[in-house]
Amino acid sequence: MLDKNALSQLQSLKQEIQKAVPRHEGTVRATGGRFGFVNTDDGLQFFIAPEEMEKVLPGDRIAFRVEPAGEGKEQAIIEALISTDLNEFFGTYIVRGKGHFVEADHPTLNRWIFVPPAKRMNAADGDLVRAHIAQHPYPHGKAQAELDEIIGKGDEPHIETRFIKRKWGLTDAFAEECLAEVAALCAAGLDALTADRTDLTHLPFVTIDSASTRDIDDALYAEALSNGWNLWIGIADPAALIQPGSALDKAAAQRTTSVYFPDEMIPMLPPELSEQLCSLQQDQNRLSMVVELRISEQGAIENIHIHNALIRSHAKLSYNQVAAYLEGDEHGDLAAELHGPLIHLDACARALGNWRKTHCLIMDDRPDFKLVLDDNGKVRDIVRMERNQAHRVVEESMLACNRAVAAWLATRESGFFIEHSGVRTERKGEVAALLKEHLPLERKPELATLEEYVSLMQQADASPSELPLRTIVSRQLERSNLSLEAKPHMGLGFAYYTTFTSPLRKYNDLLIHRIVRSLLNNDSPVQPDDSLLAAIQAGQNNARICAQQSETWMKLQWLAQQDKETVYDATIIHMNSGAFTVRLDNTGIEGTIDRRKASGWTFETKTITHRSEQGLFMLGQAVKVKVQDVQAKGRAAKFALI
Repeated sequence: MLDKNALSQLQSLKQEIQKAVPRHEGTVRATGGRFGFVNTDDGLQFFIAPEEMEKVLPGDRIAFRVEPAGEGKEQAIIEALISTDLNEFFGTYIVRGKGHFVEADHPTLNRWIFVPPAKRMNAADGDLVRAHIAQHPYPHGKAQAELDEIIGKGDEPHIETRFIKRKWGLTDAFAEECLAEVAALCAAGLDALTADRTDLTHLPFVTIDSASTRDIDDALYAEALSNGWNLWIGIADPAALIQPGSALDKAAAQRTTSVYFPDEMIPMLPPELSEQLCSLQQDQNRLSMVVELRISEQGAIENIHIHNALIRSHAKLSYNQVAAYLEGDEHGDLAAELHGPLIHLDACARALGNWRKTHCLIMDDRPDFKLVLDDNGKVRDIVRMERNQAHRVVEESMLACNRAVAAWLATRESGFFIEHSGVRTERKGEVAALLKEHLPLERKPELATLEEYVSLMQQADASPSELPLRTIVSRQLERSNLSLEAKPHMGLGFAYYTTFTSPLRKYNDLLIHRIVRSLLNNDSPVQPDDSLLAAIQAGQNNARICAQQSETWMKLQWLAQQDKETVYDATIIHMNSGAFTVRLDNTGIEGTIDRRKASGWTFETKTITHRSEQGLFMLGQAVKVKVQDVQAKGRAAKFALI
């Protein structure tokens, strides 16, 4: 039996051991498996074993100690929950015997959450639901959820978009205050706002868009000169009607953009404005900000003049109509007065494209894919839509307008811009080594200036290398950002870039209109701050994700109904050490091919390739695949390489 002195010494030894054990605080990060990691504020990362991971949720802030895990490894042992952010979530209701769960539609919450009997709202297996965490797993060891709403069943008409809208908090309804402002604007009409505007209604502007488009925000006209063209780009002018700080302005700022789902559209502005009073409808006088560009025969922008104008669209044309005429169909229903301007538009756009090809960067055309829906909003077919010359006419005109307005703003040290800084900092070393190895370069490039980057990418396009150099670099670029600084857009190869051409659909374009008008009136423009630009960018990113999630879900439902033995033509669009991402050529559906069990293959990060003695897989490579598994609600497809 130990005496008091020995017990005291033993207690002191235990305390010293406890003090010697490393302790930290950090944030839990989930993985695709049952294990996870915890990241500390000073950049350390520790493994969390599955049994410990069951005690926490992704994003939790925890206190933990570090203990040996065998074979020289360490693991985190949770000692306290500091805070948790995960509360509300959406998902699918699952019934397995007597157990009721929610399978979360969440990027990192990859476990089923138990729902106790009193919290189930009579939900049935397969229902799509909204729920919240009713019991955190720490220290109980088992998370529990409570249902808040049954959104619908998985086979209901249009459930995909309805669920995604609820998940992301999107609504197409406008507040009463907004509707009252719209009613007042429509009642007042436009006559009182036209007096001080340049009357350009005599110019035969036309709109070129999809046949079904109603929120028309750009119109075009070109006239040929002896040594080039005058290109007129008329843009809808909702900023003339919507006052800063009004209910409409606040709603547009909150929405940030119109959202285009396969089966519906959520407008940024009420349809009475975006599709009627402000839309550049045929044969209607409309308020417009018109950018007049002097284009040289070589396609250079030589001059810009911006008009606070009134215009009139002389025709609402579809892409197919214009493309058919430009390709020689002289028997269409286009008015004779439009023939010359369309020929001039085409010639001007081709010159602009050639100039960009020489001085900037052009990406290859990618097809669009149209979902053909049945009466229940389910996909009946997916049609590949190739881009035609009419698409290119509009694209070149919009790009010219946007970069010209950006340069105009930069010289006045005003406005904001879309900047793109090129290759990610952590990837510059490998990209520089790749380019030096495959291009005739004496030294590694620095990838620091716009001029150098454009030159290198043009050389990469022309390189005889077996590798798709330009595509490899494109997978390692930064994202573009809204910025108050006039910095280059490396991805496009422009010295400055902003967007001015979609004020009915994007809030940042509406703000640019306000700034441009203030400068035209010699007033001091109100500049947005960084927080507003960040909110706009976040809102537009979320809108893009929403539309993609709904479309992917609907496409995969269609894919799951096809013959399982069908062999599809596909293209490798990305890869890492464990998987390929491929895109089906005729539908645009994307999915993964697991390569973790492919023996004898090695992955090279510099070239983004898989190599073996058998051959080579690289980006852009054509492959044939079969469907292995489709999880439509989870928006994931797995393919097998044939």
